[in-house]
Amino acid sequence: MLRVRFVGGGVCLAWLAVAQVARAQERPSEADMFGVTPPAPAPSAPALADGPTPIGEPASAPASDTSAKVPPAAAAAGAPAAANPDPGESRDSQVLGANSRAMFSEEAAPEDPLKIGGQLYLRTQTSAAQGQALEDWSFGAPSLLDAYLDARPNDRVRAFVLGRMVFDPTLPTSASADIDTNRAMSATGSTSGSQSLSSLLQQPTRGPTVNLDQMWLRFDVLHRLFVTAGKQHVRWGTARFWTPTDFLHLRPRNPLDVFDARTGTTMIKLHLPVESRAWNFYGYVLTEATGRTSNLGSVAAAARAELVFGPAELGLGALAKRGQKPKFAGDLSFGVGDFDFYGELALRSGNEVDRVRYDSAAEPPAFETPPSWQTPDAAARAALARIADAYYPVYRSRGYKAQAVGGLNYAQKYNDNDTFTVGGEYFYNGLGYGDNAAYPGLVLPHSVGLNDSANFFYLGRHYAALFVSFPAPFSFDNHTFTLSTLGNLSDRSFISRFDYSLVALTHLRFEAFVSARYGSESGEFRFGVRHLNLGGIDINRAPALLDFGLALRVAI
Repeated sequence: MLRVRFVGGGVCLAWLAVAQVARAQERPSEADMFGVTPPAPAPSAPALADGPTPIGEPASAPASDTSAKVPPAAAAAGAPAAANPDPGESRDSQVLGANSRAMFSEEAAPEDPLKIGGQLYLRTQTSAAQGQALEDWSFGAPSLLDAYLDARPNDRVRAFVLGRMVFDPTLPTSASADIDTNRAMSATGSTSGSQSLSSLLQQPTRGPTVNLDQMWLRFDVLHRLFVTAGKQHVRWGTARFWTPTDFLHLRPRNPLDVFDARTGTTMIKLHLPVESRAWNFYGYVLTEATGRTSNLGSVAAAARAELVFGPAELGLGALAKRGQKPKFAGDLSFGVGDFDFYGELALRSGNEVDRVRYDSAAEPPAFETPPSWQTPDAAARAALARIADAYYPVYRSRGYKAQAVGGLNYAQKYNDNDTFTVGGEYFYNGLGYGDNAAYPGLVLPHSVGLNDSANFFYLGRHYAALFVSFPAPFSFDNHTFTLSTLGNLSDRSFISRFDYSLVALTHLRFEAFVSARYGSESGEFRFGVRHLNLGGIDINRAPALLDFGLALRVAI
């Protein structure tokens, strides 16, 4: 009897549930019953004013944020959109914050808060050494892809991410341990900055290699203090070719690259502007370095002031890290008539930079039987490292060393809308070498890797450069011609380069260059070695002679 009643009750409940669902499906919506009017669309936020593009961002990336606050009227006008949600929108999305407009913000969001873009850079280049047959010229195709996301939910908050992929199909798929001292030196180094000499013995691989170039978040505090946190580009200095005060990048810039392809550095940047005097003050906390920063003692701090005095701008900065001597930087730029003058001065401690010297009277090291577990390639490299240690001992200098740059630019109008620019630059490098005798010791492997050793374009003691540029001359509105010459006055080697670019189809840029190397065969820009005998090993390297390159670039 109880079972029959239970089953009967269950049937009744199921019938009632089905009937209730049927009524719910036939029930008119609340909008039909009460006549709710759909809300009017909120007016779009005012357009952002264009600001300076952060260094290292693609040219097509949206400009930096401004600190102008959205007018209260605009914020009030946008309020009804949040107060009267769309009847079709679920209650969960309203409560959990899935709306396009922030629940607790007075700033109106733009219509398109997210931009996506990037650039594709396809290159081919070849280098010829003296006495080399045409079929033996080196060939490479180091292509580069950038992709970025630029989010601006309002004019006080911005997030930016840029990823970079490098791929060269002409390289091997895996690294080889073979030592090739005859491998040609690229005219532009690598895609990430000035090439170190030790990289001549490191076989690069095809890739693709993926790097994070930028990833930062920017906001302001009370419209007075501007904060940028994350991986970003910050460049100190004003020089065109050599930038000794560029402390906040992990490696120097290659002066022959058509654009700065180095990746950024992770840091927190605080910017305090004084608008009444056009002065700017910056503070930095660097959480990234060439080595590990796994404890607070390895985190570096820096500060910089940019002061304007009439037509001149003065920059002063310092970088400090525990266990190291501080680095100091200063730069000055001003104009006199049609001339623009600039200069930089960097002071660095010499006892933190590994240097080498050539000891021609050194005794070759005794032969050591390699351990059984060591491969033949590793054993040969270890033997060569012992020879390098003997003939090129490592040492460090004392006291602070100066690196100074001075230059000028002159622009002259020669037609109604046409101008050309000519300029010159001199660089004194207190950390450089007075001759080329030590250069092989910077290339050969040592038992212990060299710390902060010299890179290309920073080897010599004295440098000079000249350039002339003709952007869009006469009726060639989409063409640019540039001729530049760099010389290492210490070892008397030079490189002259002609660059040409053409903008076609609005976004497509065609680039070409040719460079000639001349002067001392064993100098920096030729880097030849003739029968260098080290412990019975005869080292030879043909001096560089010519470089050619072609490129296609699309940026959106």
